[in-house]
Amino acid sequence: MSNKTVLERLLNEIEKYDKNRNDRDAFAQIVYESIEALEGIPYSVHQQGRDWQYKIETEEYFDKEGFESEINEVIPKLKAWVDELIQSHS
Repeated sequence: MSNKTVLERLLNEIEKYDKNRNDRDAFAQIVYESIEALEGIPYSVHQQGRDWQYKIETEEYFDKEGFESEINEVIPKLKAWVDELIQSHS
């Protein structure tokens, strides 16, 4: 599977998650696995993917503790990052 296909599928998963916000842990895992599946990309991209996974996972704790969640900012930034990856690594 090409990097472009992997990233387009990831964008689709982001859209689905953005609409219903169900199963945050599974979504964070999808983000991680998608970035790990990319071939021929710099290690820094893998590190950034782990950072996105962490941001998604920690939003659940903000919600549970009653703090203001930043997920409404995280998802658009994640989409923009994936779009950038499609342009630069496909």
